[in-house]
Amino acid sequence: MTEISEFINQNLLTITAALMVLTCIVSVVAVLALFEVIKLKNRYNKLAGGSGDSDTLEEQFKKFYETSEQINEKYDKISEAVMDLSKNMDKCVQKVGIIRYNPFDEAGGNLCFAIALLDSKNNGIILNGIHSRSGCYTYAKPVELGVSEYILSQEEIQALNMALEDSFVSDTRQEVVKEIQERYENEILPGRSRKKSGILARKKPKASVQ
Repeated sequence: MTEISEFINQNLLTITAALMVLTCIVSVVAVLALFEVIKLKNRYNKLAGGSGDSDTLEEQFKKFYETSEQINEKYDKISEAVMDLSKNMDKCVQKVGIIRYNPFDEAGGNLCFAIALLDSKNNGIILNGIHSRSGCYTYAKPVELGVSEYILSQEEIQALNMALEDSFVSDTRQEVVKEIQERYENEILPGRSRKKSGILARKKPKASVQ
């Protein structure tokens, strides 16, 4: 203890100066920290409480939620429209094959034709138009899944093969429609059934006890 006391007495001025410098440093740090806290508090008040025309943070979150709900409703309607369009498009003519030919030696210009019109599932019709000096005749043969139950001529077979092989079918559209359909069946329809059941449950009258 005596040695410590002597050391302190001998270096009292140095220790005092060091403590004063340390105190000044701590004071400066404390002032800077205070300014930072004030800045953060002002930013928080501005964000949470709003200023002027700006909304509070709670109001902004509420608007974001309402906007997301509106987007979901619009997406549901768009999903239904896309599914309806996809179903209708599957029944539209998407594959076409046409062959012009001349079966008669006395006629030229390849005025006869065989045309195959198919939908996305290879269902459709084959039209065969024959032009001759005595008149023009058109024959129709149905096609189901790429096959006709009627005997086809060589030109009709060529037109059918052209429609089956050379036509473009977008796999991307089918994948997008499939994804939309899965979401529609798994999320949209169950949500609507819950809403309907909730509405019916609230409107259901209670039996009165007499």
